[in-house]
Amino acid sequence: MIKNKQRDLISLLVGSKNQFKSSALLATELSLSDRTVRTYLNDLKALIECNGAKIVSKQGYGYQLQILDRTAFNSFLIEHHLLDRHEEQANIREVCQRKHYILNLLLLECQKIDIEALSEQLFISSSQLNKDMLEIKNQLQPFELTLKKNKHLFYVDGAEKAKRHFIMSYFFHEESMNFLQRLTYLNKFSDAISFDTLTIIILDECREAKIKLSDVMMQNIVLHLSLSIKRLQSGLTIQNLDMPETTKNSLEFQVAKKIIDRIETVIGFAFPKEEQMYLTLHLMSKSNFIQQDLDAQLSLMLTDLLLKIQLETGYQFLKDEQLKNGLVQHLKPMLVRLAQNIKLENPLLNEIKTCSPELFDLVKRYFKQLPNLTEVAVSDDEWGYLALHFLASVEKLKNAQKIRVLIICATGLGSAQLLKNRVECEFDERIKIIDTRGYYEIEPDMLNEVDFIISSVDLSAKVFKIPVFHVSVFFTEEDVQKIRRYLSSRHVITSSNLNTISSAHIVNEKCHLSYLDQVVEELTADYFYYCQCPLTKDDILDLLLDRLAVNEACCYKSKMIKQMAKRMTLGDIFFSPNIVVPHPAVPVGRLSKMGIALIPHGVYWDKYHPDIRFIFLISPSVYQNPSLAMMTKAIVNLIDDSAMQHQLLQCQTFSEFKSLFIKLIEKGA
Repeated sequence: MIKNKQRDLISLLVGSKNQFKSSALLATELSLSDRTVRTYLNDLKALIECNGAKIVSKQGYGYQLQILDRTAFNSFLIEHHLLDRHEEQANIREVCQRKHYILNLLLLECQKIDIEALSEQLFISSSQLNKDMLEIKNQLQPFELTLKKNKHLFYVDGAEKAKRHFIMSYFFHEESMNFLQRLTYLNKFSDAISFDTLTIIILDECREAKIKLSDVMMQNIVLHLSLSIKRLQSGLTIQNLDMPETTKNSLEFQVAKKIIDRIETVIGFAFPKEEQMYLTLHLMSKSNFIQQDLDAQLSLMLTDLLLKIQLETGYQFLKDEQLKNGLVQHLKPMLVRLAQNIKLENPLLNEIKTCSPELFDLVKRYFKQLPNLTEVAVSDDEWGYLALHFLASVEKLKNAQKIRVLIICATGLGSAQLLKNRVECEFDERIKIIDTRGYYEIEPDMLNEVDFIISSVDLSAKVFKIPVFHVSVFFTEEDVQKIRRYLSSRHVITSSNLNTISSAHIVNEKCHLSYLDQVVEELTADYFYYCQCPLTKDDILDLLLDRLAVNEACCYKSKMIKQMAKRMTLGDIFFSPNIVVPHPAVPVGRLSKMGIALIPHGVYWDKYHPDIRFIFLISPSVYQNPSLAMMTKAIVNLIDDSAMQHQLLQCQTFSEFKSLFIKLIEKGA
């Protein structure tokens, strides 16, 4: 039987076809040791070879999966439910991502699609892809475009104007350009020409000339032109641009001239000829004429580089596909510039160095290791342009890391707005307020979308599985400090440390305890009891409460008994005929804890539950309960697992119990 981690390993190899991956890289992605990965690879070798593929190893490069019999190997993947395991491929297989990918091929790259070939490429059935094509067909209809099929190839038919209208609407809407507009450095460009206008001009001229650019390539050229305009406004121009005369006869040169002519009409001042030559260089490096193997080579090198940066900083740069693609498309013209000794000044360099010096130094230090850049002199101006891509990624990370908060007030909208404004004033960079609601407007579904609640109403009569902070509507300093302590305990990423990535303040990712590790840490022998002698339920609860009361207030036990009784009146605490989960209606303790009692011979609880074998007494913290949901999932997983129940009841020591319970936690993670 294949282990879960072995399944993940196979999925990584499947998703990295035509590329070698070192055992160290695979180990990092799987959170395993290098030695364990090599052992797994050795164990899987025979199984893979029996099912139409083989694992090839090459010293200095790593491991690669080679598929010899596609049909046999696909059957193997289906049999072991492996088609959807790899994260990157799974993202493409998600309907909207997959449709985006297909539309990119059809409209931006003007390709005709072979369903069978694409099915093999994306590891998805032809029937599912045909359903996607039907949805795409309906999506194109309002733009007077049709999806046609010539023999076995699909293509989009319609007027070029209609195609451009769809492309602008679908690929270059507001959200897709946000990664540029969010950067405060780039907002200055909007007074000369908008990003939308630049995009339309580039799109028009490139499609007219049949130069194929993907959405990422297009965004990079928009970035380049925006920076060029900024340079010109600052009185800076490209000097000593030495390019062959034959370049002036190229298609890219003619397209660059048309683009610049249209931009000059909008901005009201002229571009020097050197700028036109540089845009030509940019188009040549990004168009479909560039060699495909350079993309693959740069992508492979960047993967290793981003992994190193990720390990030092703890930020998931490796998972940011937009960052990786953007860097690939930026490096291609940069390499041409360096080869031809073209100097490019960066008007934002001082601002980047001032606002994000650690990030700038980090990019410079690591990208010097890139084989293409080791033997050439790279100016700080060029390092600054690379740093901009990381700033955009960091900005996205900042928004993704904001904690989602629900604000609850009594009934008055005015008081809710007052509290909201005060919370935003104090924590705007760290939290995102999802909604403000009145006391009687709380709905269970909305709680799934938030991380904690800030309420001016005492919610002790309601039970939540997320932290609740009772505050004054005026949001006093005491309230602020209470929430600040909670945020600090979560190690939340904020703008203050996003804008200055410093290795002195960021612990190596390897040193961080995972969320699962933190949950496991809360399981302790101090709160565990194996019942060998006949006891009543009250005896067992009393014993567990005594253990949980350690390091709590003197009134902890009495409050817990009172709140547990109150919770019984609010709803069921029985997960199954032999599993009970007593807990208070509102948190009482300072620390989050769980008392565990195993009763092999059973204990009488009431006439409906005469044979309770497991008691999980949960004592949530009044401050935070990050592991409560995962603990609950583990208990839920135990309900239908009779074999695991039997094994647990044989455990007379805590260490035996813990090793088994961890499996339930992992199953629910």
